[in-house]
Amino acid sequence: MKNILPILLLLLSTATVCAQEQTTLRDTLPAAMKVADRVQRVRADGYRIDPVKTRRVVSPLGSGDAIKYIQTLPGVAMGGEGGSAIYVRGGNMGSNLMTLDGMPLYGISHLLGFTTVYPGEVIGETEFHAGGFSSEEGNLTASHIRLQTKTGDFSSMHGEGSLTPFLASGSISAPIVKNKVSVLGSLRVSPIGLEYKAARGMINRYQDVLQDFGATVGDAFGKVTWKADPRNDLSLSLFGSLDRYSFVLGENSTDGMGWSNALANLSWDTRSVQAFDKLHTALSYNHHAGYQEQETVLDGSYNRYQLRSTLQEVTLLSTATKSWGRWTSQFGVKLRGARFNPGSSRRFDGSSYKDAEESPLVDSYIQTVLSTLHGQLEYQIPDKFLLRMAVRGNAYAYGVGGVGGQSGWLFHPEGSLTARVHLVRQFGVEATADALTQYYHTLEGIPLGMSIDMVVPSDATNPPEQALQGYAGVFGGFGAHTFRAGGFYKLMRNLVYYGDATQFFSSAQSGWHENISIGEGTSYGAEFLYEKDGDILSWRASYTWSKTDRLFPDLNHGRRFPAKYDRRHIANASLDWTILQRESLTLGFNTLFTYQSGSWDTLQDGALPGFFIGQKEWLSLPMISALNNYELPAYIRWDAALHLDIKGRRASHEVGLGVYNLLNRHNPFMLRYNPDTHAWNLISLLPIMPSLSWRITI
Repeated sequence: MKNILPILLLLLSTATVCAQEQTTLRDTLPAAMKVADRVQRVRADGYRIDPVKTRRVVSPLGSGDAIKYIQTLPGVAMGGEGGSAIYVRGGNMGSNLMTLDGMPLYGISHLLGFTTVYPGEVIGETEFHAGGFSSEEGNLTASHIRLQTKTGDFSSMHGEGSLTPFLASGSISAPIVKNKVSVLGSLRVSPIGLEYKAARGMINRYQDVLQDFGATVGDAFGKVTWKADPRNDLSLSLFGSLDRYSFVLGENSTDGMGWSNALANLSWDTRSVQAFDKLHTALSYNHHAGYQEQETVLDGSYNRYQLRSTLQEVTLLSTATKSWGRWTSQFGVKLRGARFNPGSSRRFDGSSYKDAEESPLVDSYIQTVLSTLHGQLEYQIPDKFLLRMAVRGNAYAYGVGGVGGQSGWLFHPEGSLTARVHLVRQFGVEATADALTQYYHTLEGIPLGMSIDMVVPSDATNPPEQALQGYAGVFGGFGAHTFRAGGFYKLMRNLVYYGDATQFFSSAQSGWHENISIGEGTSYGAEFLYEKDGDILSWRASYTWSKTDRLFPDLNHGRRFPAKYDRRHIANASLDWTILQRESLTLGFNTLFTYQSGSWDTLQDGALPGFFIGQKEWLSLPMISALNNYELPAYIRWDAALHLDIKGRRASHEVGLGVYNLLNRHNPFMLRYNPDTHAWNLISLLPIMPSLSWRITI
């Protein structure tokens, strides 16, 4: 099913410009946390991201998001062209955690991965952490993207709206009871299905694979906040997202795929307990589902296969904080009960749709409980010294109704350490260390490193992923300039590989659990970031050199091999320039250049002679010496955009006009072998693409 995605994305790009040609390669291929002091704006343990800067990142869809911005930070490698996948310091895509007000988002992508599901209009703060995690962060081994929503306005009503070629959104913030109760809501929908219908005739002139396409894409968010008194706040938030796609390939084949999220969160913050400065308590419900469907008619026989995976999770947590002098403490408890049903499948067979008989449902419900006690102690002398120690103790119960009747308990401690010393006011050294455990696996298949969108739990034979990592470096700054440079080392254990991903529809019936291999990996590298922040001119340059490998005993003859997205060199440079600034009008320019070493693929790099028994003719049998034995060409892209801000008496407008992939470079997405020409075709997705966005605030 994943092979459908590059086809569709290529077709959509032809709606604006002619699609790129394939490049033929012959068989001769060689194998921030924001603080008062500017010096501390760039830190090893986290970044706080400006929402305005995320919107102005040039995107094929017209408007950027936090993921697109994070892809330009050091230590972060991107996945496929234009997508939302990130690989942080050698971790897998499923090793990253994104939370919305503390609730995990297990399906983060919209529009086939080209943007994320969260509505940007309601996000107040975005933080990205890749090390030195705080005590309440857990069940991850690479990074945490923390999204904190705004609170509705308690005094007056205002709203926002935005429009791009692929997304339309609107939000409102208003008081229900003035100074007491407020509401915040947003709605986003995509017209991509209707746009395809309108442009189908033109699209079909460039291809004959896709006969029809349909899509339902959208998300909604609502939050009610009650200020009971100056010391107590109560809020209830609801969020839902839906991505559903259908593809008609020829006259006798229809494919479908999709995913959805449904979240509810009840939160209480109180400052009434004298022993603590603040006590935060929350009860949340989380439901994530993904499905794939295939319907074919062959030789008069009707067949339809459905595959569905679900995760339902209920979480209760409470965290208290207390400060005295230069000391700050934090401690709490988190209980998570989850019900997994990965790889549930059903088949329909018959002479026609009406006569099809339904096979028994194949599923395997697994229930787990993850209990975590955590604590944190921090000592800080502003602009001189910081030491933070965080510990977590996990008790994980699995197997109530589990696969093969398995059940049991697992216990794992975790810890994080952050230290920062200012040798002088403008310069210092810092270090982080983390011991991490992740109990939920996102399966990855062929090619190894590509997610197949199925989340499964750990158990005795499928142990939790674990990581040990450390970072050490220097930081400093002068005036509006800041920099950070350092190195990291990471060890990963219990990485999962789903061996039958190429035959996913048939193998799911025999059970996902038996087809998992367990491996390990290492990653190390150096990171550099330099920023200049100003009212007129701001710029940022980052560079990462890293090496990441994988080792699975039953793959590649037990030898280590490069990870799929082991991009050895990653360099990014961006610039924001305010060209014109008036009281009611601002004209600006922003640009981004990125260079990333190519990802890895597995290609035939030799041949062996052979023959069939009973036949005299010799055959040439393909030989592959190793997994990921070929590095694709480097990824190079240059984006640029103009943005115009107009402030009126009643409304403010933001207009963005950009160009994605200004060089029109044929960046590699995948390789496909053509047996007729005995050549490898290098498939590119996105050519030069204009982007347009408009936002209004009332």
